[in-house]
Amino acid sequence: MILRPSLFAIAAALALASTPVVAAPPAKAKPPASKPAPGDPPVNYVVQRGDTLIGLGRSYLRKPGDYRRVQTANQISRPTSLPTGKTLIIDPNLLKTTPIDARLSAFSGQVEVETNGQRAPARAGMTIQEGQRIITGPGAFATFEMEDASRVTLPSNTAVRVERLRSVVMTNAPQRVFKLEQGRSTIQATPNPNPNGRFEVRTPVSISAVRGTEFRVGASADKAQTEVIKGGVGVGLGEIQPTGAPVPAGFGVTASPAGVSLPVALLPPPKLGDGGQNQGDKTVHFTVQPVPGATAYRLQLSRDAGFVDLFAEATQSQPAAEFGAVDNGTYFIRLTALDAGGLEGLPADYSFDRDLDVLEPGASPAAEQNGKHRNFLFRWSAAGDGVRTFRFQLFSGTEATNPIVDQPGLSEPQLTLTDLPPGAYSWRVAASRFKNGAITEKVGPLQSLQIGH
Repeated sequence: MILRPSLFAIAAALALASTPVVAAPPAKAKPPASKPAPGDPPVNYVVQRGDTLIGLGRSYLRKPGDYRRVQTANQISRPTSLPTGKTLIIDPNLLKTTPIDARLSAFSGQVEVETNGQRAPARAGMTIQEGQRIITGPGAFATFEMEDASRVTLPSNTAVRVERLRSVVMTNAPQRVFKLEQGRSTIQATPNPNPNGRFEVRTPVSISAVRGTEFRVGASADKAQTEVIKGGVGVGLGEIQPTGAPVPAGFGVTASPAGVSLPVALLPPPKLGDGGQNQGDKTVHFTVQPVPGATAYRLQLSRDAGFVDLFAEATQSQPAAEFGAVDNGTYFIRLTALDAGGLEGLPADYSFDRDLDVLEPGASPAAEQNGKHRNFLFRWSAAGDGVRTFRFQLFSGTEATNPIVDQPGLSEPQLTLTDLPPGAYSWRVAASRFKNGAITEKVGPLQSLQIGH
């Protein structure tokens, strides 16, 4: 059975076909009894001095009279006399449980929570209950956290069902089982020394079970992949417990109905390209230093260093990605490389500052006749916080040397020149920005201008 201390420290079973679970109604005081999830282990209880089956039934069983079932299962002759130190094997469905507190700590985009078949939009801070499903749409993200700081983060196009979210009163053992129906998940499980505790992520073809670690699970109809970042994760075939060592940190496996692959070393963390930590352009974009063996790269943006509040993600075959416009602020980016088998490598996290500072030239000016004079109106645009002044320069020819017009200190993004002779010119604008007590300079590109007769 999963997580028996005498058999395994970290264990898991691979299910060849998933068993539907009936969603439980929202828990108020304690979740109702339900059919056990596949692989639910019995509970081990070590008899203490003074224990009796009748007393244990009153304290810990849903129905006190079910002590007789425990008596039969453990071949005990007298329910009022138990040998101290004896280990009782108890059906988990007989035991009282209390719900584990879990809440949706962050989400962005279209995220829905399904309760008893009814979907509703997610709300920050809402309670997550046993039997519910969390569904993220395209470009959406969600993270829910449990009372021991364990958390599950779901990127876009993912659906997960909460199959178990309870604690067994008798052993104070948390039972947390999640069914990843499709998509991907990143899990950080706080270590729990209780040998009867469970933390499992199931997919249509696999189960990953841990005691405390950081790992990822991805699922499709006929394949699941587990990648271990910290700790170890057990993955086995069928309902037979794995006899080998768990998948260690830095390795991943692929599971299918045919079996589980040997552990494969994950690709190393990628390095961020030059300039990526200062984002002032119109759009936020990054380059990644290529990783040997990578066939794709995944970039995730978050508002926090723990990557709880994700808000954007891109998976590209090339080591670069663009995310569009982002509000000013300090953010975080996580980089991973994917190998030819689809396993996602070890992550590299960076902070970056988003401070929009854009200077763009307008179209080349056209002559406007004003009496005997011809006026040429030069325009440009600037975006971002701060106060700006501009410097306009006009050059004869295509080289930016010896300006024939050099006008600094402009407060407006335009300048009119009169009666320019025919010929070839080039021009550019520089901006001085004053923000937070500092001055920064930005020089726009050189633009060409042809004036005819």
